[in-house]
Amino acid sequence: MPIQYDYSGKVAFLTGGASGIGLCTALAFARAGAAVAIASRNPAAGAAALAELERTGARALYVPADVRDERLLAAAVQRTVEHFGRLDAAVNAAGVGGDMTPLEQADQSVWDDVMATNARGVWLAMRHEIPAMLASGGGSIVNISSIYGAAGRAAHHAYVASKHAVLGLTRSVALEYATRGVRVNALCAGVTATSGMRAARAAVPALVDALIAEHPMHRMASEAEIAAAALWLCSEAASYVTGAPLAVDGGFLAG
Repeated sequence: MPIQYDYSGKVAFLTGGASGIGLCTALAFARAGAAVAIASRNPAAGAAALAELERTGARALYVPADVRDERLLAAAVQRTVEHFGRLDAAVNAAGVGGDMTPLEQADQSVWDDVMATNARGVWLAMRHEIPAMLASGGGSIVNISSIYGAAGRAAHHAYVASKHAVLGLTRSVALEYATRGVRVNALCAGVTATSGMRAARAAVPALVDALIAEHPMHRMASEAEIAAAALWLCSEAASYVTGAPLAVDGGFLAG
């Protein structure tokens, strides 16, 4: 049975909150009693996710934002605080995968977009989430990294570099705010059964099955398993945890 948390009176903000791990985590926060703001650059997905959250009875808000654009991110956090009155938790889940291309054939535009979304987007988000948390008396941030934030993968340069950057940012910012009531941690997620990964498995089953086989548990994580780890990190049960890269990876990084 899932561990039950009580986030009554708390407010959570999630980038990439309209789909995948972000939406699953938003739903988990809502079931635990939190008010939830989801940020996404896709208005249709945002509206659908908001409707799903509201069907649970949650107090929920969709705020349009592209994590590559600081102006939009700042407005999204500000709108969240104006609407709910505070900010207690944030999960930075927005991300893109890029492509897998030999180095000499790699396209700089792909590198730029992946780094802007996965690395700079986390940096920009924290720049605005943390002041809002400090004004609310403190809070907790979870940045979604990857097993490839702690390991390499051939020909996946931009994604691997961006997820390593997320871990570096997490550690650096955690140290900066360790005595100021804001904890910052990262999740190194293994291969996860998002809609995108399920589609990839249908399209190129051998490639995805080989990736799954690299995980000692020989299966994908569910989105709910990643969400559960994020809720723990944001809870008082993890009150002495900051700057930590938590592997939720079926044993991948133990090898």
